[in-house]
Amino acid sequence: MEALSIALFGGFAVEVKGELVSAFESNKVRALLAYLTVEASTEGARPHQRSLLADLLWPDYPEEIARRNLRHVLRQLRQTLPEAAGSPPLLLTNYQTIQINPAYPYTLDVAHFAQLLAETRRCLHRTLAACADCRARYAEAAQLYRGDFLAGLALHDSEPFDEWALVQREGLHRQAMELFFTLATYHEEQGEYEKAQQYARRQLELEPWREEAHRQLMRVLARSDQRSAALAQYAQCRKILAAELGVEPDAETVALYEQIRAGDLRG
Repeated sequence: MEALSIALFGGFAVEVKGELVSAFESNKVRALLAYLTVEASTEGARPHQRSLLADLLWPDYPEEIARRNLRHVLRQLRQTLPEAAGSPPLLLTNYQTIQINPAYPYTLDVAHFAQLLAETRRCLHRTLAACADCRARYAEAAQLYRGDFLAGLALHDSEPFDEWALVQREGLHRQAMELFFTLATYHEEQGEYEKAQQYARRQLELEPWREEAHRQLMRVLARSDQRSAALAQYAQCRKILAAELGVEPDAETVALYEQIRAGDLRG
């Protein structure tokens, strides 16, 4: 197991040899580590200019002060995550640039999530039912997504960083919703209604107004001989749509409700 584990889904958490690290001085230290590790996982990653990192984290400060702040945050990061004797350094730095050392043994949940989805996209299977490996990848990716990217971490004096985090958050959120929908659909088709419920409910935790997930949940409840619960789910869907969006359920959702109420939906 790698010595350093970084988790950015659902917040910010770092473990060293299984022990949670809570001694980060500030959100700026957390933000620097998050930015460097996420960017290091992208294709064609390169060292970051110190001047650009200073502008990212302290955009409204004079250059000299911003660069001094960056040196301080970098020093705090090194003190928080000290390097073990004989191991490669976590950071490669010089007077002009900073980067994560690609030889350093660490894991990043965001990078692993992206890798799993990329491997599935490259697979030549015709359907998810035909590929046990891809089902396993999807299930692992679903476990990794514990919540939105860097949830609760914002730098209110750094609009550029918050914009970067928002772009990451929205893209990863969209991928996660597609992932949960696909898994719910697969398990419903296989008659594995308990697992289908799990992934439908996961979508609704993230987007309570998502009608596709409400319909998935209504169907699997009805097919699990929980007709009353399925009808109650429709009522919940209607209530949420009215409160959040000011709209009624669409025709497909209403038609499904009528079908379940009439007892015409079968497993």
